[in-house]
Amino acid sequence: MGVVTRAKKMMPLQLDEEEEVLVDRISLLPDGVLEDIVSLLPTRDAARTQLLSSRWRHIWRSAPLNLDVDGDPTIPVSDISRILSTHQHGPGRRFSINYSCLGYYDDEEETLDGWLRSPALDGLRELEILFDDSHLRWGYPPRPLQAASVLRFSSTLVVASFNACAFPDATTTGGLLHYWPLLKQLTLSYVTVSESSLHALLAGCPALESLLLQENNGCPRVRIVSPSLRSIGVGTGFGAGFFTWGDDELEELRLVQQLVIEDAPCLEKLVVFEGLEMDISVVSAPRLKVLGELVGVCHMLQFGTAALHQGSTFERLTAVVPSVKVLALSYVKPCSDTAVNLIKCFPHLEKLYIKITHVVQKNESYDEYQQLTGTLDIRLRNIVLPYREDSKPGINFAKFFVTNARLLESMTLELKHGYVGNDAWIRRQHRRLQVKKRASAHARFDFVSHILSPSLPHPEQVHDLSILDPFQRIHH
Repeated sequence: MGVVTRAKKMMPLQLDEEEEVLVDRISLLPDGVLEDIVSLLPTRDAARTQLLSSRWRHIWRSAPLNLDVDGDPTIPVSDISRILSTHQHGPGRRFSINYSCLGYYDDEEETLDGWLRSPALDGLRELEILFDDSHLRWGYPPRPLQAASVLRFSSTLVVASFNACAFPDATTTGGLLHYWPLLKQLTLSYVTVSESSLHALLAGCPALESLLLQENNGCPRVRIVSPSLRSIGVGTGFGAGFFTWGDDELEELRLVQQLVIEDAPCLEKLVVFEGLEMDISVVSAPRLKVLGELVGVCHMLQFGTAALHQGSTFERLTAVVPSVKVLALSYVKPCSDTAVNLIKCFPHLEKLYIKITHVVQKNESYDEYQQLTGTLDIRLRNIVLPYREDSKPGINFAKFFVTNARLLESMTLELKHGYVGNDAWIRRQHRRLQVKKRASAHARFDFVSHILSPSLPHPEQVHDLSILDPFQRIHH
């Protein structure tokens, strides 16, 4: 009787394992699953799946089309037309076209209109039309948006983004402009749109959850009435588009000057990007948790029904807004009135981000802060402040929170110039801030270099509803 060694006993098992590894289990999946996988790939990678095997040859052409020319600017115009012609039937998943990579030519509107009417885009869910805003600086008019070709996706579109184009007037489109019942995300950047057209558009988006308005022209007053909006971002500053126009053109621009949140029961985030003077009126937003970045030298902020008729700067606010948990302010004078009013107006504030302007001003003492606070209950847990060791008002402002915020967990002090010093330097700053007298025994105090902390949230964070605090810095 022969002896069977342990090695021989293991060989069949090892071969079975190797054979199992070589089995192409992905190709065994149903066509519908493979089509969904391919539709999530970048355009070029999705097309290359045809080369894998005969099993995959028809998958890309029958998969929901993901044609992202913005993500791959090397795709020529002829290839876009050919891709659309090979997908004779939808549905279309995503179509993103960036005209900055296609040049400026007379018939580009007709080309785009033909693409949008292609059967390959039937049932389209995501649409981005990004004209080149750099041409606006030379005085070229924004490209007109063809309402009929865009609105053929009205019953399926979920995400839409438009850049450097002109929206048709709602009064001349027979009501076609305001019918996007499934739309959840909308971005308008460098867009020319009238006040009536914008409001008609928003009224026709009953499922809209996030709205980003950046440097648009023609609508000085934006009024928000939405049962579904959870996040709003507004940018009123000059950028690559309108900024470099001549003085005469700048005078003709009608940028956002007033934002009125009239009725937004689900609104949680209101993000304002630094820029021109703008008044903000919040009439009804009971779930608003995140507010900023407000500019102290030019923003007017009002809460309540009186907001539509009269208001004052946020330094003199008297309304109580218990829902706000995160607040970001910029160019704020480190004065006692501001600190006290912030605490009174936002009694449940947990996170505070402040940029302090270093203009010549009265040098409030720490004792003046203490006398004005009285019995205020400061519930702040996290504070981010700029720090200059030669600024006595700024030091007193920070020291006020050090010795009064009894729930404080962390205070981050950003150095506006230079880098964090050695241990001796840090101990010296702790003495200036009276850290030993801190109201919260477990509070942490960190000095960081300003260069490592971006000052504004990214515009795309407006659409990311999972981000609870868009102003949170990442320090290394």
